[in-house]
Amino acid sequence: MPAEQSEIDNPNDHEFINVSGYRFVNLDNLEALRDKMRADFAEIGLKGTVLLAKEGINAALVGTDNQVTALQAWFNQDPHFKELWLKQSASGIIPFSKLKIRIRPEIITFQPDATQPVSPADNPAPAMQPTQLKAWLDDKKSFSLLDTRNAYETDSGTFSDALDLKLNTFRDFAGAVDAALENGTLDKNEPVVTFCTGGIRCEKAAPYLIEQGFKEVYQVEGGILNYFEQCGGEHWDGDCFVFDDRVEINPRLEPTGAYMCRECHRAVPARQICKCEAVSPW
Repeated sequence: MPAEQSEIDNPNDHEFINVSGYRFVNLDNLEALRDKMRADFAEIGLKGTVLLAKEGINAALVGTDNQVTALQAWFNQDPHFKELWLKQSASGIIPFSKLKIRIRPEIITFQPDATQPVSPADNPAPAMQPTQLKAWLDDKKSFSLLDTRNAYETDSGTFSDALDLKLNTFRDFAGAVDAALENGTLDKNEPVVTFCTGGIRCEKAAPYLIEQGFKEVYQVEGGILNYFEQCGGEHWDGDCFVFDDRVEINPRLEPTGAYMCRECHRAVPARQICKCEAVSPW
């Protein structure tokens, strides 16, 4: 067993680094790339999930500080992934049980049946830094702040002035936008800022809005996690749902201790029963 792997399998003496990152970039030879990642990341000793598609990569992994350094070095040796931004948060637990490297049609499913799918790698939307978003909110600027996450995620928390489309899945986004235009909730002539947890969904949603004729569209660079890191909890209500065993984090990027309801997928405070009356894990 490699020395680094023993660190993550013996957690008592280590603080772990959770990293998440994605990049829309045109990839080919996916099977070979998957196999190399599977072997090399296992040798480093990482756990977590990596999704690969022709449109890019989406990764959520955990390791020790040394292992994360090795991971960044691995990405930097490949021109497709050089200087891939890995957002980090520390925890005393390992939120993944194993390493999974998978090939998917999309790294985030949006329009699986589209004849001409949105391509953020070829047609990116302008990025907005979290500090700029905070400034707009501080100044009470007139714009639509559009939450592109699922309803069970927004139940954990969202921006005070955000528009929640109540999505069941990201596949519902296009239809929800049409409905919001019809009822006047959205206006193509007003600035729109999209956001999600780590940036991947808003980076796909924003080019779609531009294709639909919205005049001024931005995506929050690095999503909610980057906003928390740069701006803390200003203008935010609640906590943030995450897709690993931490389930939910607060604006200080700390786990809240919540568990995920098996029935509705919502984050539920520790030792409470979900409002959907699913069976408590206790």
